[in-house]
Amino acid sequence: MEDNFAKEYSDYDKSFYDAESNSIQWIDLETWERKRLFYNYLGTDLPYIILTANVDVTPIRAFAKRHHVSFNNCMVYMCMKVIDSIENYRYRFIDGKPFIIDHTRPIVNHIKQGEELFVMGEGPWPCDDILEFCRICHENQEAAEPDDMQGRVRHKLDIINFTSIYWVQYTGFIRTIIEDGVDNAPKFSFGKFFKGPLWAGDAGNGAACEELGIGADERIWMPISNQTHHGLMDGRHVGLFYNRLKEEIDKFDFTK
Repeated sequence: MEDNFAKEYSDYDKSFYDAESNSIQWIDLETWERKRLFYNYLGTDLPYIILTANVDVTPIRAFAKRHHVSFNNCMVYMCMKVIDSIENYRYRFIDGKPFIIDHTRPIVNHIKQGEELFVMGEGPWPCDDILEFCRICHENQEAAEPDDMQGRVRHKLDIINFTSIYWVQYTGFIRTIIEDGVDNAPKFSFGKFFKGPLWAGDAGNGAACEELGIGADERIWMPISNQTHHGLMDGRHVGLFYNRLKEEIDKFDFTK
């Protein structure tokens, strides 16, 4: 993809992404295979794919319990590994011009103990160490204040925002859309995890079950909601996210 908007880029307000830690590449619309789909979905009333699926998170739950770290932040880490591996999750657009970012940045909602208002803390990314990720993310969450929340996310297009409704075992969830059709950074939500039966033909994670004290035919499931702009990806890419997330979780060594 050629940097056809290089001259225009010099005049852009770079506040829509973190120029110090990231880089962007403008997409040549004339050669972009999604050009027709991109413009088609820009003209719709609600151009978003919003999907929730239950995910087997058994080994990640066991790992978080073993190391006394946030299960929520562990799941953010696992999701981030998958998100950056799928090119479409790194597509964005501003003023109708699409671009791709080098990597995304996780912003994670958090409620401090004894408080009711949530804050937002950024997780370090890229990161190859799940415990280091959890430590820094938690430190940033605890240092954050409600008043600086909007400055962290509003109009930032290189972020992935994660929130948790961990009181509810929901089957569907729609996130806030700042401006319909313009808001195009993917958003993820986690629901209340629950114990449920093992699906037929999927016998992995048995050791983690033993550590958590649940039966060999049971697993820990969690609803994960995925909200993306349809102009930048299709259902195939959303499905690829869930498939790759399952692969990452199944091969995760929770005993390390």
